[in-house]
Amino acid sequence: MSSVRIGDRPVGGDAPAYIIAEAGVNHGCDLEVALRMVDEAAENGADAIKFQTYRAETLTTRWAPRYWEHPEESGTQYAIYRHSDGFRREDYERLAEHAHQVGIEWLTTPFDLEAVGWLAEMGMAAWKIASADLTNWPLVRAAAEVGKPMIISTGGATLEEIRATVDQIQATGNDQIILLHCILSYPTADEDMNLRRIPRLIREFPDLVIGLSCHNISDRCVTVPTAAVVLGAKVVEKHFTLDISLPGDDHYLSVDPPLLRQMVHNIRIAESALGSEQFDILPCEEPARKYARRSIVAATDIPVGTVIERKHLIMKRPGTGVPPTELERMLGRTAARDIAEDQLVTWEDIEGGKPAE
Repeated sequence: MSSVRIGDRPVGGDAPAYIIAEAGVNHGCDLEVALRMVDEAAENGADAIKFQTYRAETLTTRWAPRYWEHPEESGTQYAIYRHSDGFRREDYERLAEHAHQVGIEWLTTPFDLEAVGWLAEMGMAAWKIASADLTNWPLVRAAAEVGKPMIISTGGATLEEIRATVDQIQATGNDQIILLHCILSYPTADEDMNLRRIPRLIREFPDLVIGLSCHNISDRCVTVPTAAVVLGAKVVEKHFTLDISLPGDDHYLSVDPPLLRQMVHNIRIAESALGSEQFDILPCEEPARKYARRSIVAATDIPVGTVIERKHLIMKRPGTGVPPTELERMLGRTAARDIAEDQLVTWEDIEGGKPAE
């Protein structure tokens, strides 16, 4: 499997899953809240924290209808996004600096070409393209031309659209691509998650890194992202908030700090448990293999000269003697010496010893 590097961290291949805490705009344009989100993401095991950078006037027309439930009266996307676009470059620079100080990668999703320009100047380690912008090729190409890893969410896209966007990125000379399986529905019902698309993407794009961008409402065990890793996801992006009970934005479908910690913990356990596909005998299995398997044992006293019959033998632990797989080759042969009941029957006890293979 392919791998890329985000900052100093390998992503893909045999590396542990890369965990992105998707802060989005759950900070409510409050810089102190955003700084605290950086701290909490770092403390609870995320590899990166990601925000969103947009301006309502370059994102949507003023009349584009809203497609999700919200109490705002106008019914337009513009009215909602206008309340969430208060951060400017200096705010993101402060967040990026703070993330560096606490040891977590800082990312943000650009939604316009102007943001791509100044984020490139900031030296962001990777670029995230939202699902809805997968076909926004001017934006995709501008980000790809920077030459850093491209993280592409694929919600609401066909395989043909995904391939076309991958081609657009590779045409810029950038082959550092991470595709995130995603369902473009907020929240995504568990039965709509379609995690089997992850191994499908791995088959369709064997040279790319495949992951998950997850929009479901988490249970206490944060089961879905863990299942995704078991299916091969090498990146997990999950919405993140300080308080899932807050109104608006994506709080209700996010993980809070304790759930983020639980998610990372579960994923690391799953990765450890996946192990190897090779059927080697593990050192931890050796004692049980030796003492819990069975050997051929005398069911009764067997005097010397006795022709061995099935009634003379029983299969018992430990497995340090002749294995039961040899039973048929022992029957009909003659005891070379007295064999006491409940003792291992060895080939030395049988006339002629072990027969040739």
